[in-house]
Amino acid sequence: MLKETIDVLLVDDDTQTAHEMKQFLTQQEDVHKVDCACCVREAIEYCSLCPYDVAVVDLVMPGADGFSFLETAAKKMKAPNTIIVSAISSEDVIRRSFKMGAKYYMIKPYQKDVLYRRIWDVVRLDDEEEEQKGEVIRKEDNLEQRITDLFLRMGVPPHLKGYQYLKEAVKLTAQDRMIIYSITKELYPRIAKTYGITTTKVELAIRHAAEVMYDRDKMQHLQEALGFPPGISRQKPTNGELIALIADKLISEKNE
Repeated sequence: MLKETIDVLLVDDDTQTAHEMKQFLTQQEDVHKVDCACCVREAIEYCSLCPYDVAVVDLVMPGADGFSFLETAAKKMKAPNTIIVSAISSEDVIRRSFKMGAKYYMIKPYQKDVLYRRIWDVVRLDDEEEEQKGEVIRKEDNLEQRITDLFLRMGVPPHLKGYQYLKEAVKLTAQDRMIIYSITKELYPRIAKTYGITTTKVELAIRHAAEVMYDRDKMQHLQEALGFPPGISRQKPTNGELIALIADKLISEKNE
């Protein structure tokens, strides 16, 4: 949900500059609150008390500098989006600022209205990223549920270790169909890394789950769930064939 008002923290040892910027920002209807800190230590104390949307931080200050703020803020659960301001225009300094987590870098002297617009640019970018993350999570949750439902119809034994590995393999293949062509070099290793096991154990566990399915009903439930016509061959598929068949079913259902 896009924000209508924001809270801003100004961090600058030049109290006059910070005060003038605060006066300008508080006159804006879409700025809820503005606080000023004259050093990094004070700024971190403010951040521990209030979840600011944006912190505008002067890079060069006595004692701890803007980099120290970025480093300390990064350790917090919800650090504010940070705009670094400085008279330094070195590409190395700017690059380091972004690498440490800054969302924007402004060269001093700056115009108050320009900084105000950049503050909102950073906030909107953060909102869009949060919405995109939420959408990815919703899609992944939906895919997980669809796989679970399909496995239930197929009769995949949920108590077997291969159940989870097969489920992960199907999810990855449904998200990237080309990965099935690198099953031993990419698919198995990714699953193995997720579960902290070897690729061989992944392959064998999935094979065991498929064999149990086959021994139960010669793949009848699998064929019914995937919509195969009666009389089709019930030969036991390889791991790759099984994963690809299930992933294709999920993809086709989504496109229907």
